[in-house]
Amino acid sequence: MLDTVETTGPEKARVTLVVTPRDRFEVALKSLSSIVEITDMPYELVYVDGSSPKRVSAAIGEICRQNGFRHVRTDHFLSPNAARNIGWRAADTPYVVFIDNDVVVSKGWLQALVGCADDTGAQVVAPIICQWEPLHTEIHHAGGRFADNARDFFAMPPHQRRIDEDHLNQGERVDEAALERGETQACEFHCALVRRDVLAEMGGLDERLLATKEHLDLSMHVWSTGGRVMFEPASVVTSLHPIPDRNRSVGLRDWPYFILRWSPQWQKRSLNHFQIKWQLPDDPYFRGRDPILSWRHCEEIATPIVRRIPLASRSRLVRRACEKVVVRGLDLWSRVLVARHGRQVTQGKPIRA
Repeated sequence: MLDTVETTGPEKARVTLVVTPRDRFEVALKSLSSIVEITDMPYELVYVDGSSPKRVSAAIGEICRQNGFRHVRTDHFLSPNAARNIGWRAADTPYVVFIDNDVVVSKGWLQALVGCADDTGAQVVAPIICQWEPLHTEIHHAGGRFADNARDFFAMPPHQRRIDEDHLNQGERVDEAALERGETQACEFHCALVRRDVLAEMGGLDERLLATKEHLDLSMHVWSTGGRVMFEPASVVTSLHPIPDRNRSVGLRDWPYFILRWSPQWQKRSLNHFQIKWQLPDDPYFRGRDPILSWRHCEEIATPIVRRIPLASRSRLVRRACEKVVVRGLDLWSRVLVARHGRQVTQGKPIRA
């Protein structure tokens, strides 16, 4: 009698990667290529393409076609949470991993995130997020916090609550930091695993948070409903453009999206909504944000422009005066872009899959 050997088909994916725009498109192909080449467990992928340049979009579309990914393109720019909502709603796996389009992954990154969620039952899992190149060496975020004590924060009367945001271990070397799996207060959307049922229960991510504090909103929701946010150091990724750096300025073709994405108008609306939503009427944190709403415009565009002006580069006072003039122009441009985006959303510009 012959023995019967059961055969099984390919392992079914339990996780969907949702790739969304960060604040530019110049490294989108490098990011997506790293996911395809390095990730070695089954996954599905939804690429949300918020009106990237046609050349970039065509290349992304071809990679998606070759790998059986879904490529969803809009004819207008997207706010981060609007893009993420398009992506996770197209998924049907238990887990979703949100990942920005400027993130490069490392070997074993996805297995570690899923393994942590399986082991701990966490609603959200955050990896080590590194910054810049060389890849996977300098920490940007190794878990984070929004308060001195999360449980005490929610037990306080609203007028006593204070946001105390921090990126843990930022600037340290990965090979020198003593990091262990454990509970943390906050993830970051550069890369984060989230259970899909959490997103469904929330009704989706809050799209009134147009430009900032989306990660704190999700993390605080999970904490306030008795869930867990875990940090998993076995998973390592790198964001190539996590924070402004005048030496890594945004390319000219990406100015329109970058200027809209970090417009003072979008940031201010987001902060006002977040403050009201989480009942933080007296928190000085929000007053402290007003003077720096144009920070990214200055660091990534204005300062590099002024550096090219010979006379300005010789005098600190002249340089600062020139930067203020350029930033004022960028802020005016951002108002035009915000108004145009509002009209496009109202008109229901098409989404193409």
